[in-house]
Amino acid sequence: MKLIDFDASANFKEGEYVGLKYSSACLPPEMFWKDTAGVVKVRSVQHWSPDAGYDLLLASPSYDMWSFGCLLYFLCTGTTLFQCRVSDDSLLFEKDVVELWEWTEATKRSKLGQVKNRLAKNLLSLLLTKNPQYRLDPSHVLSHPFLTGIAGSRLQGREPKWDVFLSYRVDSDSGHVAELYQALMDEGLTVWWDKHCLQPGQNWEEGFCSGLVSSRCFVCLLSRGAIKNTNKDWHNLEKQMEKSKCDNVLLEWRLALELQERAMIEGIFPVMIGDKGSNGEYSDYFVNNCGPSPPDIVVEAVESKLNEHLEREGLGCPYNERVTVKSLYSTIVACQGGFYRGQKEVFSREVVTHIVDMVNVCKMNSLCFSSVKIQTI
Repeated sequence: MKLIDFDASANFKEGEYVGLKYSSACLPPEMFWKDTAGVVKVRSVQHWSPDAGYDLLLASPSYDMWSFGCLLYFLCTGTTLFQCRVSDDSLLFEKDVVELWEWTEATKRSKLGQVKNRLAKNLLSLLLTKNPQYRLDPSHVLSHPFLTGIAGSRLQGREPKWDVFLSYRVDSDSGHVAELYQALMDEGLTVWWDKHCLQPGQNWEEGFCSGLVSSRCFVCLLSRGAIKNTNKDWHNLEKQMEKSKCDNVLLEWRLALELQERAMIEGIFPVMIGDKGSNGEYSDYFVNNCGPSPPDIVVEAVESKLNEHLEREGLGCPYNERVTVKSLYSTIVACQGGFYRGQKEVFSREVVTHIVDMVNVCKMNSLCFSSVKIQTI
């Protein structure tokens, strides 16, 4: 272990520039530039002039967060992010200079594949982000579960905006979700429902992902028409294949379970809807075989979209990678939920009561957790 001096430091509060002295293997991508000959170089203060062809980079904590990521990567893997000289941490190969300057998501995923600890991998994905605005600041690094050992750290540093997020298939369950939404609102809960909560002009997919990230509990409606539709293959989980398009219902489940791993989603409540008979009564979801038998395959488009939205929300890479459709469905239905069976007047009251109870328990647990965390700190 070596204790080094700080002669390469710059005061970001006084608007100083970085690049007077540096170790190129620890520099973030924004410190590199390409000249007219196509050669990638470092933004150096010493060699700068008004006609140098590049602008200098203002000092920022985000610069140090990338460098910390390089150090943490070495500690986790035993290898440096890119090969470098031991004496001064300078990059050895020109191709690595170019790769660091370009720094794509594919490069990051490949590098992070060497990290075995999933919490360390998640923290590194948030540090080794190309856009400096999206890197974690020091306070959020210190509160990350990898360093605190507390799985319930909410990375956004805020309480959920919504008590409940409603997930459903529009074509089959719009009527059910409308009734459930109103009943939960009447109970005083804050409920995210796309029909009322998406902003005009907002990207639908980004909107529901952001809503889910800001929710405490996830309530999903499962019905034959939604996930075992014999007339629409894209609404039938049994028909999913590795190269299928991204199904938004699956994406919502995938994201909800990922957020549950981080203790950001605190409760998952499946509402299992039976077939409605001619007499108005609903059958039993399981007895009537309303649910699918999904294949044990990973839908690549769902995984790709998950990574995209986690990155956009500043949550880094997934804790669990490449989850199958079979695993998603079995995990969802294994949660204690409610049933639409028999007369609507009976099951509607029961389901709403159970959801309200779940939310209240989650709020109480969250309050107790916050109290313990404050006392520990």
